[in-house]
Amino acid sequence: MNCVPEQENTEAGLHLRQHYEAQNLGLMMGIWRQRRMIAGLAIAGLVVALIVCAMLPNRYTSEAMIQVDLGRPATVQTGQVAQAAATALDAAAIVESEARVIRSRAVARRVVNDLRLQDDPAFAHKPGLLSELRNAILALRDDDEPTADAASIEVERIAAAISQNLSVTNDSRAYLITVAYTASDPARAARLANAFVEAYQRNRLEMGVAEAERASAWLESRIGATRQELDQAEAAIERYRQEANFVESGSAANLPQQELRDAQVQLGAAAQTRQAAEARLTRAKEVLAAGGVPSAQDLTGAPVIQRMLENVETAKREVASLMLTGPRHPRLLQAQVAVQDAEQRLRQELDRATGNLESEVRTATAEEAALTTRVETLKGAVIGAMGQEAKLRSLQANASAIRDRLKLLSDGHAQALALAGMKSSSAQVVMRAQPVPAPSGPKRPLIVGLSTAGAAGFGIALAILMARRDTGFRSSGEIAEETGVRCLSMIPLITTGSDPAAVRMFDEAVRMVGATLGWPHAQVSPQVLLVTSCVPHEGKSLLCMALAKLLAGRGKRTLVIDATGAQASRPGKDVRSLEAAVAGDQAEVLDDLAGRPVAILRAGTGPEWADHLLGERFESFLALARDRFDVVLIEAPPAMLVLDVLPLARLSDAAVLAVRWGRTPRRTVAATLQRLRDLSIRVRGIVLTQVDLDQHRHERFADQCSHFASYRPFYEAGSARPRLGSAQEPAPARPAALRGPEERTRGPESPEIRPQASA
Repeated sequence: MNCVPEQENTEAGLHLRQHYEAQNLGLMMGIWRQRRMIAGLAIAGLVVALIVCAMLPNRYTSEAMIQVDLGRPATVQTGQVAQAAATALDAAAIVESEARVIRSRAVARRVVNDLRLQDDPAFAHKPGLLSELRNAILALRDDDEPTADAASIEVERIAAAISQNLSVTNDSRAYLITVAYTASDPARAARLANAFVEAYQRNRLEMGVAEAERASAWLESRIGATRQELDQAEAAIERYRQEANFVESGSAANLPQQELRDAQVQLGAAAQTRQAAEARLTRAKEVLAAGGVPSAQDLTGAPVIQRMLENVETAKREVASLMLTGPRHPRLLQAQVAVQDAEQRLRQELDRATGNLESEVRTATAEEAALTTRVETLKGAVIGAMGQEAKLRSLQANASAIRDRLKLLSDGHAQALALAGMKSSSAQVVMRAQPVPAPSGPKRPLIVGLSTAGAAGFGIALAILMARRDTGFRSSGEIAEETGVRCLSMIPLITTGSDPAAVRMFDEAVRMVGATLGWPHAQVSPQVLLVTSCVPHEGKSLLCMALAKLLAGRGKRTLVIDATGAQASRPGKDVRSLEAAVAGDQAEVLDDLAGRPVAILRAGTGPEWADHLLGERFESFLALARDRFDVVLIEAPPAMLVLDVLPLARLSDAAVLAVRWGRTPRRTVAATLQRLRDLSIRVRGIVLTQVDLDQHRHERFADQCSHFASYRPFYEAGSARPRLGSAQEPAPARPAALRGPEERTRGPESPEIRPQASA
């Protein structure tokens, strides 16, 4: 079996780790790039916080403490009866309930009315325009329609305002409530804190007294009704005793039961006697039927029968002794007659004893039947007595319950009267509020710290978002790694205010482009160079003019053809119309332009110019231009927007793609390169334009511009002295005609390109 063991893919994990490390590092670098913005936001937050802290007035907090006493008896509620055992309640819940009462709007309204805060200028509210308009509208309404009282509305407003500055806290492990009030004046803070405590105690006192009075009135009514119920219950007991003729005294209630128990004992004894007599009679009959003599225990006259048995035995022995005298001997005959006589008397006595046994059985049976009848009679009597007693007990229990309820109601009434007269509260003030000279707020260091940290955090978040949105190329290495196309050079961003060192850096970057293209001494170097971009405003006009200036400084006759059609053609001394040059006498126009260091031809606007120029006449014009100029630079339209780059690229020797540093999205560059490859256009390289040296020096890359920034003093020293073969005097500013269309549209910050002498 062909089986290949599976091996762990370590490279995938390594690449994934490198990807996340690069992503995190890029995120950190994005934050570092925006450090000035973050610092500016943090400073702005600090300044705003300082201004706000300076404008905020000092706040003073005074505290008063209340202790809740849970050991005092609770007020009897209406419709309830005070129980002997107190109900166990959660102490924390009780304390929290009291704290909520203090925080209630009712207590705040009482404070407003007690202190007359509606007349205090510090709390008075001047009605605004909207309030006056609303009052005017309400005044026009009918008198029958109810309207809100203005004084009540003002009291409610002030109560809501002071409630916002009130703080009521309680500890779940203690019975203490802290009432704190914050105001701009320490005396006012102490006065309002004490006012809340007093209003709470007064409200609790009034509610307790009112509740006690209501409970007392309710208990009085219940006591009267309960007394009537008790009288009715006692009358029912007495009436039942008379109707049932039931006497309740001591142990008399147990006599019928005792008599029944005695009768049941006697009945048991009679049953045993009957059973014993029947057993003796049965055994005696069985013995007599067998021809024997019953035992003495079974016979009633046992001594007499025993003597008769002895006489019979004696007579039989005498007959036995006289048998030798002969059968006719008188004494023998006399003895035989005596034996018969004795046996006759014995049988008679046995019959009499058996009759006695039968008589005993009948007597015992009769006695048992009589006792059974008596027991049944006593049972009926006992059951009747128990029913009467149970009913009497029920009546007595009802009367006892009513009596107990009457006692509880009386005790509750006395307690309610005591509470109403005592006029005390279960909460007492442990510490009154005093004016505090030290301000409790605002917490200015905290405000400043949070504001600064919040502004810095907002700046960091904004920097992260900007870093995530920044999908452009920032190094030549990134271009080569992701696109497979080499980066020819990185052109720094310069303006009219750039120093000579920055201009020197710019010139060196342009020279780098020329060197990579093979100018001026390479055997194979493009004579017709196409410069295009992905989208507009990528800096290709600046690149073309800088290359033209470089080549002109080296003595190369250069023709710049602006085929973008970005603006209308304005023929003049320095700029000619491309349409006129192609349509007219091409040789004459080119001969006229060949005498200039840099000749510029610009196409007009609109889609019809491409159909007019990209034909046979334009091809012949470009062939003549190759003969009269050393280098022809064609600035093509953006490759992702129009297809005019295709015929221009086929007439060119090489193509260069201008990409704006850190701005053009990478997917746009990749799509542009793919489109050019699909059109069989080979790109010689990519030029990163408008590199911000200030930002780039903080990147993690080591490329051309990072060295420019690292060795800036070298360029500053080099820009102070003329290079070998260059002019001694500073070159004049480049005419506006030498500036590309994108340069002229950028305004006053467009860089000034200075002609450079050939090296």
